[in-house]
Amino acid sequence: MIELHICLWGEDNFKNYTPLLIQSSKAQLLVLGDISQEADIKRSLANANEHPFILEWPTNAQPADFSRLENFLKEINAKNILLNLSTGSRLTALQLFQWAALKDIECYLIDENDYQQWLIPNDRPSQAVADLASLKAYFRVHQIKLLSHGLGIPITKEPGRLVEMWIQPPSLYPLFRSLNRLANSAINNDKFTHSTAYDAKLDNHWRENQLFPLLLDLQEHNLAQCDHKTVAFTNEACRFFCNGGWLEFFVYEQVRRLKTKMSQIQDVRLGLEVSYKEDIKNELDVVFLADNQLYLIEVKTSYLADKIVPANQMVYKLEALSNALGEEVKGMIVTLSDLPIVAQRRAGLYDLEVVSGSQLRHLSSRLKQWIEGE
Repeated sequence: MIELHICLWGEDNFKNYTPLLIQSSKAQLLVLGDISQEADIKRSLANANEHPFILEWPTNAQPADFSRLENFLKEINAKNILLNLSTGSRLTALQLFQWAALKDIECYLIDENDYQQWLIPNDRPSQAVADLASLKAYFRVHQIKLLSHGLGIPITKEPGRLVEMWIQPPSLYPLFRSLNRLANSAINNDKFTHSTAYDAKLDNHWRENQLFPLLLDLQEHNLAQCDHKTVAFTNEACRFFCNGGWLEFFVYEQVRRLKTKMSQIQDVRLGLEVSYKEDIKNELDVVFLADNQLYLIEVKTSYLADKIVPANQMVYKLEALSNALGEEVKGMIVTLSDLPIVAQRRAGLYDLEVVSGSQLRHLSSRLKQWIEGE
């Protein structure tokens, strides 16, 4: 029998969506809210290609409103009815709870730990809501548009091995600043042959023995071709990979591998461009969903140890994104260089995690602790 879940349109509508995943296509939703938001409600809370029913509902409901609700339930021939009170104002939720008690309708809410706590009947044991939601579903419910994702290069074992090798010796980290500059200076100037390569000149700095092995690594993995005077990055995606994208790839790989060991992790992506709130666009380096909670990771290879203003700007950006993209979104900053003390303290005030420098070799364990709340 198809279940009908009645809920209120509110601030954390993800708690209206997740209980439906347990029943898959056997559950339907009736949303009580402002009919002027009908388009947003239908777009956000569709489940199994079924759009929710919507019924106009005031903040302070009157007996006539409950009569309308009961008549609507009769019209759609609703049988197995449940009331989800996870969202909405206290007054509205209390009114609906009293109505459910009078009509002997089962009633529950989803708590902060994603457990379904039963109010009617109150002796039913709580249960964990299955963490089946994907990032795509999370974005849809929170009205976030995913415009693009990925770095443009195949996610295979080969670049994975390369970034693992690069991250091990901290003595290499200062050299990546030079690689950033080199990749940043590369241009595509072959208009006649329509080549996709981006070329950069090598100066004496790069021809030193300690730096040139990085280019040989890139050449071995078909990311670039080089001689003693120039380097040609294969395409724009390869140029971006060398201009810091490799560290994003490393972070993504750590989360992806953890996903095979930690059932809490539901979905992970990298290199996202999203839009939200009146088409505000932003780039997200690495994003994953765990226990139905969104985790954002900002990644930087540029040198920030003595650059207070850029470091603080990165902290501000991540804090703003955390507030804009959902309830209790968690944020982490991953950098090759240590952050200035001032920026580290500011990150701490915003509950942002920071992993930098030699700590990167232990990123996997730090991520595990972060997810588990240790």
